[in-house]
Amino acid sequence: MSFLWPVALIALVLVPIAVVVYGWLGRRARPVNPEATLGAGYGDVVSLGWKRHIAPLFLLLALTSMLVGFSRPQATIDVPEFRSTVILVFDTSQSMVADDIEPTRLDAAKEAAKAFVEEQPDSVEVGIVSFGSTGAATLRPSDDRAAVLTSIDRLAPAGGTSLSEGLFAGLSSIAKEPIIFLPDENGEANIPPVDFGGFGSAVIVIFSDGEDTTEQDPAPLAELAATNGIRIYPVGIGTTEGAVVELEGFSMSSALNEESLQDLADRSNGTYFRAETVDDLAAVTDNIERDLEVNEELFELTSFFGIGALVLLALAALAAMRLKGRTL
Repeated sequence: MSFLWPVALIALVLVPIAVVVYGWLGRRARPVNPEATLGAGYGDVVSLGWKRHIAPLFLLLALTSMLVGFSRPQATIDVPEFRSTVILVFDTSQSMVADDIEPTRLDAAKEAAKAFVEEQPDSVEVGIVSFGSTGAATLRPSDDRAAVLTSIDRLAPAGGTSLSEGLFAGLSSIAKEPIIFLPDENGEANIPPVDFGGFGSAVIVIFSDGEDTTEQDPAPLAELAATNGIRIYPVGIGTTEGAVVELEGFSMSSALNEESLQDLADRSNGTYFRAETVDDLAAVTDNIERDLEVNEELFELTSFFGIGALVLLALAALAAMRLKGRTL
């Protein structure tokens, strides 16, 4: 639990002060010769023992609850929800034909993605993006499951790898206006605010081996996603040992590069998943699906502490009335 106004907790010092004052008043009210005051009802009160402290105890608890409420406590809770849009971004570069995941990295990713799509409710729209040296939205977000599955089946390997182009195409497929890169005073990429409209809670899932063959930095795009509440879930396809890929008579070694994919997840408040086997891919999509169903939100608890204080005050009044009735 956290507090919006933690400085207000200083007022809790009033609680031990109230206890001390209550004890002091009790000692002052105690007569020197209790037997001489039995006719006034003092002896009846004493005979109640600890029960005579119930009403003051409820008052003390009510005071504590009110003082904590003034600090505006809040807690993180899991809120069930279904995000409306999921963008599946596929790395279709030549390195994705490596067979360290059978039959190939790309084919394994496609099968896992299709199983994921088939399990989504109708309320979730799915878009498909592919990227190699450049990125392209092959299907805008749609609830037509047949069209989504067909679009996945048509993906084929070609070209190099640009994570920046893939993420740019993924964000562009849901943005309501063009995403523009403007160099800042240091010559680095700067992206002005972009309106994502109702897609501000979209999720982007990137299936890639993380081997970026360009010098374009995808970090500004990941930060743009985070600014608009869009989380990125990179799925690392392949093994760290890698495999040899035969391309037009040439041999190329390719291995999973987790660092670049982890960075995308960290910058966008998403989660990175490693998939070194087909079974790993199935587990990954299950985890992503659970994340789509539950979202953590901060919930202010002030009203609950206020209600608790009122209930405790009512109990104190009831206890005092019962005590008075027994001493009459």
